[in-house]
Amino acid sequence: MPRTGNSQSHLFPLPRCWVTAPALITMLLMTVAPVNAQRPDGEETGATTEAVDDPVNAPLSGDEAAERPVTAIPLPERRPAGRKAASPAADPPTDQSDRATPEELRGRDPTIAPEAAVAAAAAIADARICEDELTRRGVTFTVGGSISEGDCGVLRPIDLDRLSSGVTIAQPTQLLCRSALALDIWVASSVVPAAQAQFPGDAVTAFRHASTYVCRSRSSGSRISEHARGSAVDVADFGFASGRRLGVEKQAEGSPEQAFQRQIREGACGPFKTVLGPGTDADHATHFHLDIAARRNGATYCK
Repeated sequence: MPRTGNSQSHLFPLPRCWVTAPALITMLLMTVAPVNAQRPDGEETGATTEAVDDPVNAPLSGDEAAERPVTAIPLPERRPAGRKAASPAADPPTDQSDRATPEELRGRDPTIAPEAAVAAAAAIADARICEDELTRRGVTFTVGGSISEGDCGVLRPIDLDRLSSGVTIAQPTQLLCRSALALDIWVASSVVPAAQAQFPGDAVTAFRHASTYVCRSRSSGSRISEHARGSAVDVADFGFASGRRLGVEKQAEGSPEQAFQRQIREGACGPFKTVLGPGTDADHATHFHLDIAARRNGATYCK
């Protein structure tokens, strides 16, 4: 049965520790039985790129995360107004021959050291705390069995049905709880108010995503995708009470649609660590890519 709650809440302090990078959780998932993952049609063939490599702001690798102590990780603060995202140096041409296929990723056998088992216990405990917070906020959701597919996986994936704001999700999701919580905070604090401001009398009621979990590398190179860790969601469009649907795409200059899209995009940088969309590159022209990848010094990459 779905879990529900009935109270809206603000950000909550983390009373327990959390593994700092979803990459480590992927390694830890070898301790659980694999289950079949639900994927929207075309996920692996229609995969999109994520944030370009950046030696300062790049997500931490699994080895780097494993070497760091497990500490309490609060949700990041909203990016101050007027502050621009860091601009990474231009990438060298990508050697696509180094990019692992989904089959290769699933076939890998990570080594589980004793310290990883300790981190796994902390991650499971934090997931349950996060699930309790979703319930307290009034989110309707179910928790699936942990997914383990070689280098890919999701710890206790969350399938969201209805967010605390009343906004529904059109398709099943498979997200880390912290990503699901970030999504609920973003919709309640940015998407709903932006719709009220730009489209008076026509509330946002639903949104459709293009993907959550899918086992693959990034399209831009050999690094594993945040989608392969349950950390990312691609937001495709929004539904309104009037029946209209508004896709994530370049909007007419000076229009309410452009103002709405700009406002919710800025609001996503804070609950999420990575925010990409129209204007970032051709791969993100028709959706927002949002993820919670751990970055050095708590940096965000919002472009």
